[in-house]
Amino acid sequence: MTQRQKQSFMAGALTSSAGIFISKALGLFYLVPLTAMATENNMFFYTQAYTYYELLLNICTAGFPFAIAALVARYANKNDFKTVMLVRKLSMSLMLASGFVIAIVFAAISFPLAKGSLGASAPIEDIKTLQNCFFILTLAVISVPFLSVFRGFYQGLKELKVYAVSQVIEQVTRIGSLLALGAICIYIFKLESIFAIYMAVLATSLAAIIAIGYYYRFDRKNIGDLNRAARYQKEPAVPAKELFKELLIFGIPYLLASILGNSMSLVNNSFFMSAVKATAENYDHYTLILGMMQGTCNKLTSIPQVLAIGFGAGIVPYLTISLENKNWKELQKNVLDCLDTVLYIGMPLFLCLLVLAEPIYYVMYGDANLALGSEVLRWSSAISITGTLSPICSSMMMTLRLRRQSLFYLFIGFVVKVVSFFLLIDMFGYSGALTSSILTSIVVIFLNLQLIQNKYHVHYGRTFKRFFRICLCLFAMNGSFVLLRLIGLDAVGNGKLYGVFILGIYGIVGMGVYYFTSACLGLPKAILGVNLTGLIKKIVKKK
Repeated sequence: MTQRQKQSFMAGALTSSAGIFISKALGLFYLVPLTAMATENNMFFYTQAYTYYELLLNICTAGFPFAIAALVARYANKNDFKTVMLVRKLSMSLMLASGFVIAIVFAAISFPLAKGSLGASAPIEDIKTLQNCFFILTLAVISVPFLSVFRGFYQGLKELKVYAVSQVIEQVTRIGSLLALGAICIYIFKLESIFAIYMAVLATSLAAIIAIGYYYRFDRKNIGDLNRAARYQKEPAVPAKELFKELLIFGIPYLLASILGNSMSLVNNSFFMSAVKATAENYDHYTLILGMMQGTCNKLTSIPQVLAIGFGAGIVPYLTISLENKNWKELQKNVLDCLDTVLYIGMPLFLCLLVLAEPIYYVMYGDANLALGSEVLRWSSAISITGTLSPICSSMMMTLRLRRQSLFYLFIGFVVKVVSFFLLIDMFGYSGALTSSILTSIVVIFLNLQLIQNKYHVHYGRTFKRFFRICLCLFAMNGSFVLLRLIGLDAVGNGKLYGVFILGIYGIVGMGVYYFTSACLGLPKAILGVNLTGLIKKIVKKK
């Protein structure tokens, strides 16, 4: 891979990650006012609904954004624009049909699903509340899959900036509407606090509709060139039946991969209350913990995981083209560059969540349940990196036509999750649910990378060496945190505003130390193609 190609891949992946990172960062801050309107106990219903929402979307879309991206990239690379446009038309019809079917089925089973999720000790009022959340979600199950078609289409054309902007628009709309509608219900109409949760669930659908409108506007300005190229193309398009078959061949493995890949959240949601043997006396305590695991702490650990979405999306067209052209060296470089970059960016974020769990939780959510929330966040911190690498590895396996093996490995991960979930909870309490997720991701990562190495001769010696240097930088970064504590900088207990200021100092100093030590070890230049030391010298000379 040439330096320009590498920079193109990195730029595309980082652009996708940046847009999703902004949307995730925005998603963090709405939790504070939403919790104030809905109360912390009701947030449990939001996290339950949102977990099933993500699973249903994966079932509806069945990984089709990636499948569409791969097919569009393949036929665009061949200048077969008639087939590119046919892929778009077929995928839109398929997504609308699947969305309607899944929405109807979901609404039909909403009551038994809510009852099973909350456990035998749950009061009937809570079951009906969760059922209402599921009913509201059905609109999103129809609209969001249709949105995914646009994202997959333009991802395949390497329009990753549009992909990123749509993520930001969707999140901004969702946050604005859930806060505005929630405030109207609670403060103007004086409705019960649970209506803030209902509005938060409804906002997901409204945001998807606005994002679809953004893509329609982008279409008007940009789809004309593709339509003209398709009209002037002399060769006929690939037959629709053959394309539909290809979409299913891509999509069904992604469907199974999505279900198995989300098994950790699904197992946590479905069996946690029964695994911890919740009773009427401790029901509220364990619903609070589950809400933290799946909601407040998950929001924080999901920030590094945007790399999985960004690089998972960014690497698909590049690996597809490398595979089509049988350019094995470029393929190997793409795989290694992806892993190196994710580790380089993700590991310091993991360390911050682990070491600064208490001040981070305090700044975000206040001192209510601070000790418990900080503890849950520490246990969850490792998921920020294992939960990033695992879906990236699965995405690479799918793109490299190793779908059957990828599904088998995900099934092995599912078995590991189920077995270890109950065993570790019995041994260590609620933290067993989190450690079982970490163990599951490690197993899946190892199996996937091992097969990629054997099949495409990708050797990870370079990545291991760079990972060792990254760990040295993390050691220096943690040392800076220790020194800041020794001089008396404490973000907890003196108000949120002061806490934000002190936590900002920790972040600036810690990341500065990390990137400075990594520059001394040559990591930015080797991984990102950026010479930080040379840039600093140029700035100094100019001054």
